[in-house]
Amino acid sequence: MAVYRRTYKAYSGALTPAWSRFTVLSRYGLSTLFDSRPFTAYTVLCMLPFLVGLVFIYFVHSSTAQLMFGVKFNAAPIINNGWFAGFLGWEAALGFVLAAWGGPGTITKDFANNSVQLYLSRPLSRMEYLAGKVSVMGALLSCTTWVPALILFFVQANLQGNGWLRENYWMAGSIFLSCLIWIAVISLLSMALAVWVRWRIAATALMLAVFFLLPPMSAVIDLILRTQWGSLINFPHMIAIIWSHLFRISAPNRHAGGFDVVPLWAAWASVLSLCAFCFWLLHLKLRAREVERG
Repeated sequence: MAVYRRTYKAYSGALTPAWSRFTVLSRYGLSTLFDSRPFTAYTVLCMLPFLVGLVFIYFVHSSTAQLMFGVKFNAAPIINNGWFAGFLGWEAALGFVLAAWGGPGTITKDFANNSVQLYLSRPLSRMEYLAGKVSVMGALLSCTTWVPALILFFVQANLQGNGWLRENYWMAGSIFLSCLIWIAVISLLSMALAVWVRWRIAATALMLAVFFLLPPMSAVIDLILRTQWGSLINFPHMIAIIWSHLFRISAPNRHAGGFDVVPLWAAWASVLSLCAFCFWLLHLKLRAREVERG
């Protein structure tokens, strides 16, 4: 049939609500990641610390299990703020590999194939596009960090009793806020690097450089200039200082030369500056048109 003989009608089906349109990108982004069996297997592996922690909490509260192994624990001193900070430290390390592996791949193909303009030509703003992409890593990292940590927290509160929850309720907020900081840094960094290099392997390598090459460089700056301010580019150390304040434990001091620890406000400024810089990089690249120069 000739095209001019066709009768075209407007779409009359159900419309996706405007506030949730970015979740379409999240859904397809997650499905693409889990098409990879190794990635799926590693995501399951990231839940191993949660299972170990759950068994450990049960063990320290079960006199029968302690008699079977011939040991005796007092749950109150062992499972405390330091224990939960250590648990999140393991989960954060596993989550970093998860983000470095899967994060850049969710956005590099869009820029390498110039398909961002197709997304933005739909009723989808730049912020919604970015929210859809970042929420992929946000959902994955949430399921491996603060969600299992809060489950362990409430299991511990239920088994311990005796007002433990009333005395340690602040720890739930510390768990959520510390993980939120970590997820924001990792997600925005992976997206920003992926957008600028447009190659997943290169973006992963740059993420490794930021977290494994900048810390020794900051140590060299501190030793040469005999100051502590070089640590501001040591972002894992800055996050550790913030976490130590949130969990009310002593701040880590990596300065062997006796230099002072970076103050808390400087650690917050360093981490927030990194997030703002990544957001600025994304803002420069997220455009509804592509300009070709030749």
